[in-house]
Amino acid sequence: MANTVTFSVTTMPKSGSQGSFRDTVQNLRTDQLEDCFLSVFHISDSYALLNGEALPGAHTASNAALRAYLAHRLSGDGALLDFDVKIDRASECARSRS
Repeated sequence: MANTVTFSVTTMPKSGSQGSFRDTVQNLRTDQLEDCFLSVFHISDSYALLNGEALPGAHTASNAALRAYLAHRLSGDGALLDFDVKIDRASECARSRS
């Protein structure tokens, strides 16, 4: 992707969530991401590390905006996961041009 914003995601199960965390992460609906590529880097029973790239836009303006976008797109209203998102510092230029 040209002029992309790269980011990393740490995701954990929400307290009280039922079922297998691994299965939940492996079954994330990444087809709901219109302008992002996301891949699982590492997964365990208690957390997963993901990395991705996105085209610059309103959803990449801040860590919080990207977190909200991913949470909504990946897990919808019944979110069973908590997301911690960090946009890579090297992406500051792409982000500021959006």
